[in-house]
Amino acid sequence: MLLEVDNLSVRYTTRRGVLSAVDGLSLQLRRGETLGLVGESGCGKSSLGKAIVRLIEPAEGTVRLDGQDLGALTQRQRLPWRRRMQMVFQDPLSALDPRKTVRRSLTLPLEVHRVGTPAERRERVDALLHQVGLAATLAERMPHELSGGQRQRVNIARALSVNPDVLICDEPVSALDVSLQAQVLNLLSDLQRERGIACLFISHDLAAVGYLADRIAVMYLGQIVEILPREALWRHAAHPYTQLLIDSIPARGARLAAPSSAELPDPYAPPRGCRFQQRCPHAMPLCGEQPPELVPLGGAHAVACHLYGREARAQVSNVSNPAPIASVHDA
Repeated sequence: MLLEVDNLSVRYTTRRGVLSAVDGLSLQLRRGETLGLVGESGCGKSSLGKAIVRLIEPAEGTVRLDGQDLGALTQRQRLPWRRRMQMVFQDPLSALDPRKTVRRSLTLPLEVHRVGTPAERRERVDALLHQVGLAATLAERMPHELSGGQRQRVNIARALSVNPDVLICDEPVSALDVSLQAQVLNLLSDLQRERGIACLFISHDLAAVGYLADRIAVMYLGQIVEILPREALWRHAAHPYTQLLIDSIPARGARLAAPSSAELPDPYAPPRGCRFQQRCPHAMPLCGEQPPELVPLGGAHAVACHLYGREARAQVSNVSNPAPIASVHDA
């Protein structure tokens, strides 16, 4: 396994108290695989991505790259490992230094990691621009002289400049219009296939994730509630929250009964037991007593929901419209 995240937690201390943005989360990423991470805004997706590349320090848990625990390394020891994990940020303008030309922004990572001679770096920058579909003449421009799509391509080129093994893409197309989103998604797909890079693609857009990812992890209030193959997303999603995300796409139409309360729980004081219970149309007494664990449903599909746990079998007959169980086991 190339990347392993084990029991990772990220906490922020605020005036109101301690906020657990990521709470005991675990996931794995294989070499050459794209794992999509979806969830509503505020569920902790970006915090997870930043903690993986060590832009923020996790409160607990481990991140391993090729078996090496990155948390056990000093800042100096992490430098060669940082080269192997790069990040593409959400806002393409703020991710670039407004005082540096495109060429300078792309050359700087090569200098930090001592890649090539000055002449070789110049050639590499031109090659990178060509690879992401930009003319070499843009290398002398400033970020404000580029369009949004061009800026994001520059950010992708910068992330690829040091030949990483893992690419963390944090909402890379959310700031772009629809036509540019398609271009950037196609670019990422082509680059991932050509270079064999493993990618964690973070987004709230199920359509984008369904297009790009091999597997999809669904995140809710700091925890993974479902992991499933891309081909199972639209027809065989098991967790009520995943189904709610799908039903929120207008073209697909609603399948779930309206939950008794659509209010998000307080992230500073998440409910005991299942964190989705207040919004779930299938909630039962067990959901308020203990948190569900990820249980396998076959193949690469796993879900954290008491509807699929052995403890809940006696209660299922009392749950109104237990559609998820029927939809999965009939698949």
